[in-house]
Amino acid sequence: MSVVAQCLSGRNAVVVGASSGINLGIAQRLGSLGARIAIVSRSRERIEAAADALRSDRLDVTAHAGDVRDAGAMQAIMTEVAAAKGMIDIIVSGAAGNFFVPAAKMSPNAFKTVIDIDLIGTFNVLSAAYPHLKRPGAVLVNITAPQAGRAMPMQAHACSAKAGIEMLTRCLALEWGVEGIRVNAVSPGPIADTEGLARLATDPELAERIRGALALPRFGQRIDIANAVAWLCSETASFVTGTTIDCDGGMRLGNLYAPD
Repeated sequence: MSVVAQCLSGRNAVVVGASSGINLGIAQRLGSLGARIAIVSRSRERIEAAADALRSDRLDVTAHAGDVRDAGAMQAIMTEVAAAKGMIDIIVSGAAGNFFVPAAKMSPNAFKTVIDIDLIGTFNVLSAAYPHLKRPGAVLVNITAPQAGRAMPMQAHACSAKAGIEMLTRCLALEWGVEGIRVNAVSPGPIADTEGLARLATDPELAERIRGALALPRFGQRIDIANAVAWLCSETASFVTGTTIDCDGGMRLGNLYAPD
């Protein structure tokens, strides 16, 4: 097996929001590169099923149930992982919630729900992990979205939350860099066979319009995002911090000349 294939060998990674979709793909990729994986999600049943799927690929994985909105739960999970595996090397924070609603019809509680899961949840994860990774070489990767830099209708809550995540990423990179901790983010675009794309493209015609508006006119695959995260976690990205990688086929560019 090549050095590249085991570039994360011996490293301990925690992937939050990994019961399915993009984050489960990230966990699988980090594990395939040699990392020992702890996956976290709110549902005990779903996270155990995800862990079983990863174990079927002969990956070293443990499952932990906890809600990112509960700071105490995140602290308990990080303490448990560190006690079992030693210091934590990699954190991927990807838990998210979203739905489409016009701002004028959005209740304060609806807005707060997405902020609580996406933005406050991200802070809870990173804050809980910090005591267990205070050393050079530790890596934090937040999963954000094009809504962070591109206004979208019926997405005021998600746009606000994702923009907050990207600023939090930069602030923590600045504060924690002195300890050798790198903090970055990855922004996925429309990814095939995910819940996010299903909600965005509610029929084949709309899906085709979204695809055609991308600079790279195809939907992404989960491995595209997983590879971007894996690169940020590797030594080849050792001088990269405080940045967001737009792994979105050019979605954030905005194609004014896309066909109607």
